[in-house]
Amino acid sequence: MATKLQVWKQALIHLELATISTLTDDVEAVNVFGNAWDGTVLECFNSGDWNAFKKSVALSQNNTETASVGWSYVFDYPDDYLRTIAVSNIPRFDDPFGDFVDEGGFLHANTTSIYLRYISDDKVAVVEDWPTMFWRYVALQLAVDTVGKLTNGTTLYQKLEAERDVAWRKAKSIDARNENHKRVSTGSWLRSRLGGYGSLGDNRGGTLVGGQITFDEGDV
Repeated sequence: MATKLQVWKQALIHLELATISTLTDDVEAVNVFGNAWDGTVLECFNSGDWNAFKKSVALSQNNTETASVGWSYVFDYPDDYLRTIAVSNIPRFDDPFGDFVDEGGFLHANTTSIYLRYISDDKVAVVEDWPTMFWRYVALQLAVDTVGKLTNGTTLYQKLEAERDVAWRKAKSIDARNENHKRVSTGSWLRSRLGGYGSLGDNRGGTLVGGQITFDEGDV
């Protein structure tokens, strides 16, 4: 379990700067981190479909707004909505669904029941609930966002960017282990060997994996 202070200390380690004792220490880094913090955290929340911050809900119809042209019903986004992962007309999100549009801060559709899977912002300020690899990724992003203000090193910026990218991949890999039956499309090389089918056997929509990610051949 991390704290905001711990994340800031980790960022200072990456920046090769002296540590702090509190979030109110009278040093430049505290002021710079304070100004950058909210934007950095939101960027990190938006950078992936993090399981720890996912929610799935049935949306409520809005009976006061007028539906956009071509649509019959209007739905409100949740108060803690940050970013859409999936929209469906069935609660299990099993089938592809595209009969909706996002306009004017509302979701418009031609069905009376809409389900939304999304990234919630209700843990943005609750650092203690962040997974370990996620907060370590945030620390590196904070270092990247502030390196120009706190140091003079272009080389350090490039180094931090590379380390940030590695931290993101590690955080996503660990996060993905909590998933089950994740459908991942087969790569182009294997599809050509299979005569154009999506994957081995009858599972033509992709490869079913439990708890880990399988990359396309083209990604290697």
